[in-house]
Amino acid sequence: MESLLPRYCDGKVTDEERRQVEEWLDASEENRRVARQIDLIYSAAHAIRIQRDIDTEKALDKARGKMIVRRRKWQGWEWMQRAAAILFLPLLITTLLLQFADGTDSGELAVAQRMEVKTAPGMTTSVVLPDGTKVYLNSESTLTYPVRFEGEAREVSLSGEAYFEVEKMPQKRFIVSTSHRSQVEVLGTHFNVEAYADEPDVTTTLVEGKVNFLFGEGQARKRVSLEPRQKLVYCSDKNDISLQATSCLAETAWKDGKIIFDNTPLRQGLRLLEKRYNVEFVIRNNRGLDDPFTGTFTNQRIERILQYFQISSKIRWRYIDSPDIADEKSRIEIY
Repeated sequence: MESLLPRYCDGKVTDEERRQVEEWLDASEENRRVARQIDLIYSAAHAIRIQRDIDTEKALDKARGKMIVRRRKWQGWEWMQRAAAILFLPLLITTLLLQFADGTDSGELAVAQRMEVKTAPGMTTSVVLPDGTKVYLNSESTLTYPVRFEGEAREVSLSGEAYFEVEKMPQKRFIVSTSHRSQVEVLGTHFNVEAYADEPDVTTTLVEGKVNFLFGEGQARKRVSLEPRQKLVYCSDKNDISLQATSCLAETAWKDGKIIFDNTPLRQGLRLLEKRYNVEFVIRNNRGLDDPFTGTFTNQRIERILQYFQISSKIRWRYIDSPDIADEKSRIEIY
């Protein structure tokens, strides 16, 4: 069966072999769990090979074809359909990296120990974790998690920004480890975490439920509880925090493809645009950057949004030519 499963996932089995695999799958839930893991590993490895292909159009066609085949074979398996959609549709958006076990344990098949999902600049994606928790990843973010959660806690690592819809498991805490020696601890809730490694602030916004924010090290480690519609900002440089009330709209709109400014200082608004449109702002003049701005944008071009900023705060802006033709980010000067 160990040799049949990968070929079954690839559609390269005889009718008799297919019958053997399907009988084995029907025998127990444990068999189906192992098969799902094998299929996920195979699909992720195949996605990586496709991304390395120079002919991206051909790679996309090939991926779509395999997704259709897989949907037929695993019809009714909602978990696998979601996994296939995550693995194949955003091929140019995410990168999946696998770390394989060195061998088998207690006779089980060797499976991937941890999964890593990365989003490209200016792009977002979503992933469903093994426990059913749904995670939305913002631009230039990385989420690392185990193929299955074992022990007393469900632990994941985040670098960047993500919105979590955590599946409730009172007996198994969900812990998000972020940069700057901080963690978010929950049992089941909806919340947003922004923790980019190159920025000193870690921001947690609680939509519903309850979370604990932990920061610091050793005996100086502290814990702060958040209530719904609260935002916590942890400044790692100063090792202190601030709590404020929020509607949660501006902090979580990105997962729905929107940008919402709610009395947002223009300086912070420009930072949101950098992530959404994969641009870099060069600030030459601070005039108007502390002015609050309110508005909602969905599919507008960045030039249109900057026109609104220009009208409201009297800023001026222009594109800057980059001397490096390989530079992937456009640069916009605020002067």
